[in-house]
Amino acid sequence: MVRLGRAPASRVLGLALACLPPCAPAAGESVDFAQVLERADLEYAHRAEGAQGAIALPGPIDRAIADYRKALDLEPDRALVRARLLRALFFRATFCGGGPEDRKVLAAEARQVADDGVARLESAVDRDKQKGRIEVLRATPGSGDVLFWAAVAWGEWAQTHSRWAAVRARAPGRIRDFAQTVIDVDPNVQEGGGYLVLGRLHDRSPSIPMVSGFVSRETALRTLRKAYEAFPDNTLNAVYLAEAILRHEPARREEAKKLLARCAAATPRPDYAVEDAHYIAKARSLLAGL
Repeated sequence: MVRLGRAPASRVLGLALACLPPCAPAAGESVDFAQVLERADLEYAHRAEGAQGAIALPGPIDRAIADYRKALDLEPDRALVRARLLRALFFRATFCGGGPEDRKVLAAEARQVADDGVARLESAVDRDKQKGRIEVLRATPGSGDVLFWAAVAWGEWAQTHSRWAAVRARAPGRIRDFAQTVIDVDPNVQEGGGYLVLGRLHDRSPSIPMVSGFVSRETALRTLRKAYEAFPDNTLNAVYLAEAILRHEPARREEAKKLLARCAAATPRPDYAVEDAHYIAKARSLLAGL
């Protein structure tokens, strides 16, 4: 998940695999905001137009990103808008065939957008001293989505920087804390996304004292299983659980093969045509390797 040493970074820290709830205009807010947001959502919904399997054209998602930026400028405290921008930035970096420099620029923007969103959420917590932190976050629409995509953004940023940059920035601990908070706020966010991010972190990150000494392969398998059991039709949940089993529970190889076979035979869901095509192809590749 985070690139530390030779351990590959997790591509889950990018999960564009679940729709966010509607972000209806509030009473009295600007018409411009409502129009821009509606246009951005429509553009995002058409992100797979012209795609070749798991590779999407950049045009549709670039237009969505531009309008999500405008909407966020107009309403910077709207957590769901921020989460949608982060989701779109991840899709652009992951599924449009861009090079390392493209990913680095997008990851830097995503981290900045995420950090600002987290700071705004924590300010709301500080203002409401009568309630606990999780209680305030649960009452804030979109907070779980922002925290999920913050974990994604930090993971993507870590992938585009050196091991020591990630260590200095405390990326593993940040990702762990964001993912755990998502689980505490709503375990169903992004189809078990908190469990998936946390599991992938424990699966792929090395254990480095005072940096990621908390890493546990047992935790990886437990949390990845929770994500899959709750949302078995999510292709990402299946692939990442299968990979973790093959790495850490070789005696359960047949279980991993069944997970991959089920995923490989799946048909991409209409709402996630590009994303599912990517993980279906990965499942087929892993099966061929076995």
